[in-house]
Amino acid sequence: MKRLVRGILLVGLVMVGVSSCKPLKEYEKIYINDPDMQLGNSAPLQFKSYVHSIREGSIEAISKKGSGGCGCN
Repeated sequence: MKRLVRGILLVGLVMVGVSSCKPLKEYEKIYINDPDMQLGNSAPLQFKSYVHSIREGSIEAISKKGSGGCGCN
């Protein structure tokens, strides 16, 4: 009896899991290719990295030129 209940539950879970998989339509694929959905291309993270590098003294605040934290160029 226990084995039958486990089997029915297993089959039910597999059916629920498989039924949730479906192919995307062409008009739904535009959301996947949106630049906001890409990993590591985030504007807030880039700004945080920029501010961190200014605080560390690795680049100046007004230019992209790199220099040491001691003030020498």
